Amino acid sequence: MCDDVISTYTLAQALEDGVLVAVFKHRWPELSGGKPIVATRPLFEALTPAALQGLWNEYARWLRSIRDTLPEEDQLFSTAMDGKTVWVLEDGAAHTIMYPQDY
Repeated sequence: MCDDVISTYTLAQALEDGVLVAVFKHRWPELSGGKPIVATRPLFEALTPAALQGLWNEYARWLRSIRDTLPEEDQLFSTAMDGKTVWVLEDGAAHTIMYPQDY
């Protein structure tokens, strides 16, 4: 079996295509040390800016106080907004706020 990567879909392409939306861009230095914070289009369109901010604040508290106390395999932030599960994933490129079905 070959594990060679044939192509990748970059963060820049996802933003350009509208699959992801940059959020809180002017506050990235303060909120994430400059790392982009993005949301999937369906989530961005479903939540108000205030709800997105509340979600980010909850994630930031979890990141500071809880994440490092969990085994690595359990370090997934998950919460509920309007009765739907929401994840925040961090990788080398960005923090991504999404519904699980957007993964």
